[in-house]
Amino acid sequence: MRLRVNQLHHRSVARCVAAVAGLASAISILVGFAAAHAAPHGWYRLSVALHFKQAPLIVKLAPIVAGVAFSIGAIAGIVSFYSWCRDPRDGAASNLPPTDPAR
Repeated sequence: MRLRVNQLHHRSVARCVAAVAGLASAISILVGFAAAHAAPHGWYRLSVALHFKQAPLIVKLAPIVAGVAFSIGAIAGIVSFYSWCRDPRDGAASNLPPTDPAR
């Protein structure tokens, strides 16, 4: 059984992408904490700055993981906005008073 794009509902896609964005941000926080803990200190930091030694891999990968998490979060925001525009009954637009055409 194949799932077609027109069978997906925008609300469920928005919820799913938001959950993935939350997971990506949590992983980004954990990787950032590990990178801060593994960052070079003291004389080793000086040798890394002078390119005598290399920084740990986690320190090099932390900005990439943070960028991916940010991108997924931006995509989640766009999908959520699309879902809100597609079905404004759930949003603040439905709380507006009706306009009087006689005015």
